[in-house]
Amino acid sequence: MRVRVGRIDELPTDRCVAVAGGRAVVVRLGDTPLAFENRCLHQASPLAGGRVDGGVLICPLHFWRYRLPTGRVVGSERTLTAYPVTVEGGEVVVEIPDDPGDRPIRDVLLDHARTWSREEGT
Repeated sequence: MRVRVGRIDELPTDRCVAVAGGRAVVVRLGDTPLAFENRCLHQASPLAGGRVDGGVLICPLHFWRYRLPTGRVVGSERTLTAYPVTVEGGEVVVEIPDDPGDRPIRDVLLDHARTWSREEGT
């Protein structure tokens, strides 16, 4: 699903904002728009409203920190799920995967099993 989120110069650089009904968050790092799944890796709480300070996105609930532009947890190998972003005529467009709720539970579980790691517990 392609989501138009607005003009690049209107995106904040100090916090992330929810888009697509809260499925994703978008933030601007300098002139680069970034998009991630709106889910903290700590306890799956929303990242929307999280502060950005010194190139680090800070979860608003438990203050987990993610380095931008990668979305990698500070001090860990774990990384937020990033979504492709393009700028078309100054407008930011995010590609968000289809809602897993629209898929059979068998397919969702198989996808999870393919990416699950015992070491990371994800």
